Amino acid sequence: MAAARDPPEVSLREATQRKLRRFSELRGKLVAPGEFWDIVAITAADEKQELAYNQQLSEKLKRKELPLGVQYHVFVDPAGAKIGNGGSTLCALQCLEKLYGDKWNSFTILLIHSGGYSQRLPNASALGKIFTALPLDIPECSGKTSCIIQSILDSRCSVAPGSVVEYSRLGPDVSVGENCIISGSYILTKAALPAHSFVCSLSLKMNRCLKYATMAFGVQDNLKKSVKTLSDIKLLQFFGVCFLSCLDVWNLKVTEELFSGNKTCLSLWTARIFPVCSSLSDSVTTSLKMLNAVKNKSAFSLNSYKLLSIEEMLVYKDVENMITYREQIFLEISLKSSLI
Repeated sequence: MAAARDPPEVSLREATQRKLRRFSELRGKLVAPGEFWDIVAITAADEKQELAYNQQLSEKLKRKELPLGVQYHVFVDPAGAKIGNGGSTLCALQCLEKLYGDKWNSFTILLIHSGGYSQRLPNASALGKIFTALPLDIPECSGKTSCIIQSILDSRCSVAPGSVVEYSRLGPDVSVGENCIISGSYILTKAALPAHSFVCSLSLKMNRCLKYATMAFGVQDNLKKSVKTLSDIKLLQFFGVCFLSCLDVWNLKVTEELFSGNKTCLSLWTARIFPVCSSLSDSVTTSLKMLNAVKNKSAFSLNSYKLLSIEEMLVYKDVENMITYREQIFLEISLKSSLI
């Protein structure tokens, strides 16, 4: 009788877990030759993303969260039209040859393509999906409990099952509905986030001044879907509501100036609908108001605000400030843990 085999997804999960355990064993340790890759090369879309990756690599090496004795490099894709993974690979190989000469082809090299802007997971857009934090506890518990990653939550706040909170601070009067993603945010005032909300805050450098903007959507919204004309934006949906109706709620006019970038590729990604604020907490509060206005069908005018699209937020992103904010949370959590 033939032996029963595990389903493919079970075998894959077990193999992945074994690799994660092995990687965990090597964290912070000086690896022997052949025990790990000699070189880890990561590709970046632009210079700001390169800066973000290098800073995060530096922090992780300092905390001994990566294997030691390995050469880590970040290579930027050439400016201009996107060249795809094939072109990016050739550019990375050229960079390696410049650094190591003929010796590079004797190394074991891990090349990770991470030069995209992660439109399907926008909380990874600013600092890169290669460094996205993942829970090691989210498959049999998926949807049955909340997931808190490097965040500080007041014991009186509530986070419903299926929701993820990362790199954020939530006060006592904050309530997060089911299946939400909250990233890089600071909410101290009373707030109720509707179920299936996506909220992600970015630090911005505009005219040499530090500003903030928070993108807010429904988790099912398709940020990549685009239309070619203004008359077709009624085909876009924001939190399950016709985008044209949302603009009425926010008292915004339908003009070409409503969108950044290519005027024949109009999408939620390029829609200038997110307010720029002077503080992180004000930024989150304001974007939650526009989100709740849509949900409750109540007017909330955005006319008095400077508005940006996600596309523009990534242009103005202040990588150093965002990493500093995460580092402050990490240090505070570490200090509290050491006192327990």
